[in-house]
Amino acid sequence: MLHADEVENDFVRVIHATQQPHVKGAMHAHEFNRVLVYLDAADIVVTYADGRQDPQHWKAGQAGWTPAGGMHTSENVGARPVRVVEVEIKKGAPARMGVRNAALDPVALDPRHNVLLFENAQVRVFRSWREPGGSEKMHEHPAPGRVAVMLTDLDAQTKTDGAVTATHASAGEAVWSGAVTHAATNTGRRFEMIVIEVK
Repeated sequence: MLHADEVENDFVRVIHATQQPHVKGAMHAHEFNRVLVYLDAADIVVTYADGRQDPQHWKAGQAGWTPAGGMHTSENVGARPVRVVEVEIKKGAPARMGVRNAALDPVALDPRHNVLLFENAQVRVFRSWREPGGSEKMHEHPAPGRVAVMLTDLDAQTKTDGAVTATHASAGEAVWSGAVTHAATNTGRRFEMIVIEVK
C-alpha cells in the first residue's frame, strides 16, 4: 500500500493511501481511531492475526468509522487500484462536550445539502454538496476544527468575517481548517465533500 501524508496537526493525521489489486499488506495495527473515505469503489478483505476474515464492500464516496487496535492485514481483491483517505483522530473524546450553536449548525440549517452520516464521541461526519451557483447559509464548524475530503473539484467564493476569498480544491484532496464561521457560494460545477468535524 502506498501512503502520502496530506495533513498533520495536534488533532488529526490525514493519509492518502492507494491499495493495488491483490497485494496483501504487512500485518499491522492502528494506534488511533480513524474515519475512512473511499474515493473509489472497493472490495477489501481484512484478515486478523487469529485468521478471522472480514470481507468489506465500499462505494465510491462512502465514509466509515474504524476503531484502533487489532493486528490485521488487508487486501484489495478487486481488479483496480483503490484510493482511500484515512483520517486518524489523534485525541480521545473530550471530557466535556462543547455546546454547538444550533442557529449556526450546517446540518440543522440546511439538511437537504448537509446529510449526517454518523456521529460519535470523537467526530461528527456529514456529506455536503452544492449545486452550481448555490450559496450556503452562514454556519460554523466548532473547535478544534474539521477535515473536508473533496469528492469532486471545488471552486467557490468563501465569506469569512466580512472578507471574501476564492477557494479551490481538487477531487481527492483533504483540507483542514480550525474553528470557523463562514459561507460559500459555488462558482463552479456541482461539488460534493465529506466533512469530518473533530470534537
